[in-house]
Amino acid sequence: MEFFSDKKVKIISITVIAVIVLMILGAAGNPVLSSGVNFLTKGLFQVSASAAKEGDKTYDELISENKALKKEAADLRTQLVDYYDLKEENARLWKYYKIKKDNADYEIMPGAVINRDSSQDFYSFSIDVGTSSGVSVSDPVITENGLIGFISSVNAVSSKVTTILSPDLQAGALDKRTKDSGVVAGNALYTDENKTTFTKIDANAEVKKGDIITTSGIGGIYPENLIVGKVSDIKYDKYDAAKYAVVTPYENIKKVTDVVVLTDFKNKGEIKRISEKEDN
Repeated sequence: MEFFSDKKVKIISITVIAVIVLMILGAAGNPVLSSGVNFLTKGLFQVSASAAKEGDKTYDELISENKALKKEAADLRTQLVDYYDLKEENARLWKYYKIKKDNADYEIMPGAVINRDSSQDFYSFSIDVGTSSGVSVSDPVITENGLIGFISSVNAVSSKVTTILSPDLQAGALDKRTKDSGVVAGNALYTDENKTTFTKIDANAEVKKGDIITTSGIGGIYPENLIVGKVSDIKYDKYDAAKYAVVTPYENIKKVTDVVVLTDFKNKGEIKRISEKEDN
């Protein structure tokens, strides 16, 4: 049975049987049928010959062809991976281009998240740029969706980012609709919900759900008009009854993978410069 399992043998056997049948039919003397038999017979012999020729390849030749096909498949997979990497990089560069285009005074340094600090309660993380790339402590960290945090420590090749979910981040801010001012600061009550707060607002402030909160630019630590997020709730502190707003960022801070460090911008370090002038 192994003999008939060979592909070459199968094709030749089918050819022989087909020829015999056609020859019997052609024996009837019909010239049209006889001509058809001759044509089909010629074609079947060509198929048989082709199969025989294909079957004449040696074992070593087949192994060599197999290796070549495997290598070609591996090369194609590598090219596909490179394509996806390039596509992702192009998408990142386009986002950075838009940020720079909309803010000509920004000096930016793109960075990728390389580590998340599981021992921290406020989802800090590390990125792959440091002082060798012009990054400094206190530099704001953003994405195309708004403020993410600030650089809290830095070495030559990497930096730690403290996020807006942390109470350590405090930024002057405004309600874009009402112009009410306050301070954005993280709150442990809302950290795991990926939310921060808009605090120190006036008791008569007209802040309401759906309002957009942005940085005010006061103090020179953060540029003005960085989006912080959208007001999702209005609350009152249980200890002093102070009014504050719960703010949901437009970025999932806990899952962000690519960021931009603002290494310079208009009015950066404004308070520091004023203080230095007064001291002199």
